[in-house]
Amino acid sequence: MTVATLLSTLVLLAGLGAVLNRPAAAGSGTEVSLSPGGGAPAASGEAQLRLEQTVLAGSATVEDLPAQPFGSGHFYGLWFVRTDTGDKAFLGALIKSDSIIFSDSGDGTVRFAGTKYTTGPDAGSPITFGPTGKNLVVVLVEDKINGLTPSPVGPVPGTGVAVSGTF
Repeated sequence: MTVATLLSTLVLLAGLGAVLNRPAAAGSGTEVSLSPGGGAPAASGEAQLRLEQTVLAGSATVEDLPAQPFGSGHFYGLWFVRTDTGDKAFLGALIKSDSIIFSDSGDGTVRFAGTKYTTGPDAGSPITFGPTGKNLVVVLVEDKINGLTPSPVGPVPGTGVAVSGTF
């Protein structure tokens, strides 16, 4: 075996090791199916996420969200949660017909770009993906929009969850 062949093999193995040791979906697009929760039993949707350096960008669409009571102040908030660490990042409120108010049932969408965890042990730190199965995308039925801490209207899991999915 020549030195050039040996070096080529080592470089190939090092590159393969780097790819295999990356956290779930880092640097690539991920599509997550969102299943209904107690707060929206007929809803379903999907989220597309892409983590590039320190920016988690993407979009989410949820179909068949129930109306929220008039004057309740309820809205649908999208969160990214690392279930292994408890860190959470608010990504935005779902919009229906140019509003976050769902006075009648329908579909909601949001486009987002988040850079830091807003609550949890690493609040203020850059968003990172965890190991496979420890990354949760969840839409909560919330009664406060402060962008810092989740404010579900009921228990989680339960009436506070509209849809969720893990990757």
